[in-house]
Amino acid sequence: MVNRFILQQTSFSFNKIYFAFCLILAISSTYSYAQQPGRKVSQTFYFTGNTGVDESSYTQEVLSAINKMSQQDEKATFVAIGNITAKNGFPPKKKDREKAEELLRKNLMEPMENFNGRVIYTPGKNEWNKNGHENIDDMESFIQDNSKAEFWPNDGCVRELEDLDTENIELLMVDSQWFLEDWDDHLYINNKCELKTRADFFTKFKDDLKDEQNKTVIVAIHHPVLSNTRQGFFEKTGGFKKEDYHSQQREQLRGTLETLASMFPDVIFVSASDENLQYLADDGIPQIISGTAGKKTRKARADEDDGQFASSDHGFARLTVYDDNSSEVEFYSVENGTPEKLFSKIIKRQQTTMDEVSYHDISDWSSTKKASIYTEEETSKTGLYNFFWGTHYRDVYSKEIEAPVLDLSKLPGNPVAISEGGGHQSRSVRIKDDNDHEFTLRELRKSAVRFIQSAIKNHYVEDYMQNTVAERIVQDFYTTAHPYAPFALNPILDTLNIYNAEPEIYYLPKQKNLDIFNEDYGDKLYMMEVHAGDENKDNPKFGSPDDIVSTTDLLLDMRDSKEYQINQASWVKARMVDMLIGDWDRHFDQWRFSEFEQEDDTKLYEPIRRDRDQAFPRYDGIIIKLLRLAITDFRKMQDYEKGVKNVKWLNFDGYALDQAFIKDLSWEDWKKQVEFIQNQLTDQVIEDSFKVLPEEVQDQSIEDIKKAMKERRDNLLEPARAYYEYLNRFQVITGTEEDDKFLITRKPDGKTTISIESEDEIVYEHTYDKKLTKEIWIYGLDGKDDFKIEGDGDHPIKLKVIGGENNDSYDFENNRNAKLYDYKNKKNTVKGSSSKWLVDDYDINNYDPDKRKYSTNTVFPAIGWDPDAGFKVGVSDTYTTYGLANNPFQTQHEFGAAYFSATNGFEFTYAGEFAHIFHNWNFGIEAGFTSPNYAINFFGYGNETSYDDDAVDRDYNRVGIAQWNIAPSLIYRNGSGINFAIKPMLESHEVDYKMNEATGEFFNPENDVFESQVYAGGELSFQYKNKGNELAFPRRGFQFDLATGYKTNIDEFNNEFVYLKPSLSIDYPLHESGLAVIATKIGSQMIFGDNYEFYHAATLGGNHSLRGYRNERFNGKTSFYQSTDLRVGLAKFRTNFIPVRMGITLGFDYGRVWEDNDNSDVWHNDFGGSIFINGFNALSGNLGLYHSEDGNRVMFSLGFNF
Repeated sequence: MVNRFILQQTSFSFNKIYFAFCLILAISSTYSYAQQPGRKVSQTFYFTGNTGVDESSYTQEVLSAINKMSQQDEKATFVAIGNITAKNGFPPKKKDREKAEELLRKNLMEPMENFNGRVIYTPGKNEWNKNGHENIDDMESFIQDNSKAEFWPNDGCVRELEDLDTENIELLMVDSQWFLEDWDDHLYINNKCELKTRADFFTKFKDDLKDEQNKTVIVAIHHPVLSNTRQGFFEKTGGFKKEDYHSQQREQLRGTLETLASMFPDVIFVSASDENLQYLADDGIPQIISGTAGKKTRKARADEDDGQFASSDHGFARLTVYDDNSSEVEFYSVENGTPEKLFSKIIKRQQTTMDEVSYHDISDWSSTKKASIYTEEETSKTGLYNFFWGTHYRDVYSKEIEAPVLDLSKLPGNPVAISEGGGHQSRSVRIKDDNDHEFTLRELRKSAVRFIQSAIKNHYVEDYMQNTVAERIVQDFYTTAHPYAPFALNPILDTLNIYNAEPEIYYLPKQKNLDIFNEDYGDKLYMMEVHAGDENKDNPKFGSPDDIVSTTDLLLDMRDSKEYQINQASWVKARMVDMLIGDWDRHFDQWRFSEFEQEDDTKLYEPIRRDRDQAFPRYDGIIIKLLRLAITDFRKMQDYEKGVKNVKWLNFDGYALDQAFIKDLSWEDWKKQVEFIQNQLTDQVIEDSFKVLPEEVQDQSIEDIKKAMKERRDNLLEPARAYYEYLNRFQVITGTEEDDKFLITRKPDGKTTISIESEDEIVYEHTYDKKLTKEIWIYGLDGKDDFKIEGDGDHPIKLKVIGGENNDSYDFENNRNAKLYDYKNKKNTVKGSSSKWLVDDYDINNYDPDKRKYSTNTVFPAIGWDPDAGFKVGVSDTYTTYGLANNPFQTQHEFGAAYFSATNGFEFTYAGEFAHIFHNWNFGIEAGFTSPNYAINFFGYGNETSYDDDAVDRDYNRVGIAQWNIAPSLIYRNGSGINFAIKPMLESHEVDYKMNEATGEFFNPENDVFESQVYAGGELSFQYKNKGNELAFPRRGFQFDLATGYKTNIDEFNNEFVYLKPSLSIDYPLHESGLAVIATKIGSQMIFGDNYEFYHAATLGGNHSLRGYRNERFNGKTSFYQSTDLRVGLAKFRTNFIPVRMGITLGFDYGRVWEDNDNSDVWHNDFGGSIFINGFNALSGNLGLYHSEDGNRVMFSLGFNF
């Protein structure tokens, strides 16, 4: 009996155990939580989004499932990626927030209190209502004060980086809606943020990935960079909203982020705006779309290319990151509170491991090794090549030098490679020793593909540029810089007391201490230098400062308080050395700064010079001289000769920092620094400095450099004075983020004294002279600032006072040549009759250190061919100025001249535009003139005019016409693709009579058409354009144009008419890749009134309508046409020159014209096609052949005409 009881009890226990075991298996299979062999879980993430889009039970079911699943995790983080509020977001202050707060509590905050880990919320589109950044800031406070959750990014800013207490993981949270918003709608946006521009954000994003490159970086961003969500018709063509996947703003954002992520390993994007579940990958970049906790909405597709999974179920994504930086993503749907796994994917580690690399045992290597930077084959060029491209220092690059071998294990502290550099040209590795001191190893051979990638920001091209002519051209262009001469600067900079990293040349073998970076680095010539960072602040090379800071951090500190000041004399000295050695490449990242605390608790900064790649350059050859005419960037590149040719362009990259740092130095202060350089830098010092270079390169080029350097030293006062005057011609003065008082005193003889008082102390005071300074911008920045202008001085300097944030006060007792700028929809106190422009414009009202007043002039050849006009040879000159209020420039003047071989005709044009006559309204003016033998075509009136090219030559239908026109206009531009113009006009036409040609056939010699006729009129035009680069291969886009106008004779003739010109063009992708596109354009012109000449009629024919017919082939009162192409990119391949895509188009056009009492029922058509070659996704050459009833017509164009 006892034994039976025991047996029954044992059986019962076994059943319970068996049942429990089965239950555990079931749960385990549902949650799929399994420790991968040989790996440990670092952290588990749960992602979903759109918890605020509705109040259904779905949200609670999803969050409940996440909570339950998290109970088994040792370390877990939940992230809700955007749209945590309803559509209208968190209501503004002074409005009812109770409902929004209650919904947040009920739908999100309270349910997630049971989550076993950290809870993080990020903003999406819904949170960005009017002044969204302020409401987001308030919502952040509400959430964090009433729950355990954290809200990032802080303060309505764009990004936040957190390590979540895990060594190998970084969570980078990006507010993509911040990027897409119109910042003019949000007063004080970015006022609490480090990043003030979209360009700043991209730079910081890259820096984040570079700094964390040895970790798995999870980018939580509301809008995905990749998506297979099904798009509607207009969304596929580009959409009307900035949030649409293919809008230009989204294309820029996602293209740039994906490109930057492609440069670094183990970056994973997680998003939620699409309200579905997806897993995609492109160029090694995984994209997780983590679904919606609310109702099902948008559908997505999976394909064999990049979309490996898609579901429209509501649910969430779970990402498990392991200690080897591999990951596993799992997708779950939730029905009736039960999670069901839909898909899982192992995301392999992309970073190389030590098991995958090889290196040398260098313990028995000799102490030196011979090596060169380039091979002799790379530097051997023909005489013709040298004539066009120059000789540069090419031969030096292939000379072998005897360099010491660098064995890292024998250096003090046994440094080991820790990360890869992210320069635009250089390939470098950072190493760190046992004392946490860091050094940089930089290869002397620069990377051409990195440079090309830095210029192409929105798609990844590095892999495609390998072994192309484009790469070789850039690689050869690097030989314009002497590879060894800059090392002579070490003793020179030491002599001049300028901090620098003092690089040295080594041969770096692949070796154990290079760690995983042996795969891409080593076995070449390198330079080694101390890294200019705070970990080396005890290094005497940098003055053993209290800290070492970046340029960006210093500018932020100086903006915060005037207690942070740079040693202006030291800065001027360093910049004069830049001019002395011809180094034009002195942008923000070329500097670091040693910080020294002063006895009065202020901080003084001394510059640390980084990099000297562009010292002593040689830019010979014809090509670069021509490039300087057309591309302003090449004007910075000046030959290293005895004199400085142009101080403006040589210092273009360094100008912004010069403006920020040099505030109150006189010419005597500058002169003192120049004389110091001249006195210290004796001939002997120069000679001795160059002796440190390898003996093998002590050739004539070094002698030429030394000779030029001595001459530039002797004459340094001249370019220094020129740059001093150029820099002082325009000045920028900034206050601080605190309350400041600006006192501006106008004095006799054009002098103006400006003082700044902060916390009852004068922190800045300087007197400017109009003889030297023509314009000053004064920024108040943050705080409640007070601006006062007093004094009756004559000939005052032009002042632009930009108040910035908060309630600013203005009292302009003397408002001559002074204007204030501030926001319209914020409180300001303006006394008297100050000249002002109050407008809600972020770019105008916010300080950007890189914004400047300058001008450019570019000259381009204008060359083309047309069957009717013949060869076109001409030139286009564009002069553009930039200032405080740009739209997108301050002024622009375009001058054109062209000659046409078929008629020996000439054309001259001018187009000018002046920004912000009113806010977003520019003033424009157009003018043109043609010679009498400039020609258009005329085949007669009507839809069925005849033409026989066998019976008459082309000249028969050419009509010589002398024309001139002038048309001022008001043009509305706001950067959104919408343009509107109001244009009065005056024009003249005089047709040349030729008896044996078309004019003699259709008109008698006394016809008024041969008289000089002058017309006056006006035109209204509207354009909405959402298209990419038409010179490339547009894969989607939408453009609508509408123009209507009136013209009448103002002399004895009685011509008078109204016209209407609508057109619509659409590029519609047949496949999401955009490789197959239907492009169509519908256009029309209508003339209202019977009194008009043939040259004003509605015409068809030529490249922009019926492509198989000659220009102006049909002439009538009304015209209509539709042109349609099927454009297919057939193959993308890497040529020996550049990566290209070749494609074909099949085209069909139809159309007709109408006359009064027209009985024609003929519709003209043509068909044909073209072959196009597209390079870099930037420029296409398009050669086509079209056939019509008139015969065949060949056409060539850059890009596509619609």
